[in-house]
Amino acid sequence: MRQILGIFSQRRTIFLLIFYLFLSFLIMTFNDPFKLRGLRIVVLQGIAWSNALIEKFRYLGDLEEENQLLREKLLQISLQNQQLQEHMLENIRLKRLLMYKEEGRFSFIPAKVIALGQEQTIRSLILNVGSKDSVQKNQTVLTEAGLVGKIFEVEPHQAITQILMDRNTLVSARMQKSREIGVVGWSGNLWLDLYYVPKDVVVERGEVVLTSGLSRIYPQGIKIGVVAEVEESEYGLFKNIKIKPAVNFNQLEDVFVIHEVDSIVGSE
Repeated sequence: MRQILGIFSQRRTIFLLIFYLFLSFLIMTFNDPFKLRGLRIVVLQGIAWSNALIEKFRYLGDLEEENQLLREKLLQISLQNQQLQEHMLENIRLKRLLMYKEEGRFSFIPAKVIALGQEQTIRSLILNVGSKDSVQKNQTVLTEAGLVGKIFEVEPHQAITQILMDRNTLVSARMQKSREIGVVGWSGNLWLDLYYVPKDVVVERGEVVLTSGLSRIYPQGIKIGVVAEVEESEYGLFKNIKIKPAVNFNQLEDVFVIHEVDSIVGSE
């Protein structure tokens, strides 16, 4: 529609010249005053109709342009809302991550997950911090939800994190309620496994599993997950316990690297 109006505007002079030539020809062919008067009425009505039509086209064209502008503004507002929601969620995540720091337990290096690791032998994530940010090998990585893993390899501006969901990762753990010690590992499914908990220990679903602190890598009291299933073998000495990880490893964005651990924590 805007194109039609544009063409008419560009060639308006030509159209008017053709119209007036045609009108002059009609006038010359009529000698009867009555017919000329009728022709004038028809011409005037035609001009009024054409002007009304042109105005209608202009109105519709302006309306279309206005609608396009409104759609663009709505898109901008939608994008701004999405960005605000992202900022709000990021602030919530960071506040939760800072909970540990507010308790005076840890000193952190904030980091973002920028890629999946490319190593063939371990499952890992790549962080946007490195040795120039004081990141060192074997430092603990966590989120507000719980334990992610440890720093496996460090470069000046990047670091590779070996996550819990890796067959080579073992973490000394403690049951929050029974205080029993075990070892958490991964066997290749959606769960973590808690090993070496004796059959006579009472373990309930939903019980929280934390890092024990009996390690030179992982400090005490970081949530690993919760008990999802408990099974007992007739001839085994230990329970078969499946742990639901506290961290959703498919949604990791912001993490913290523990830089320093307060001496009260008791990590070795």
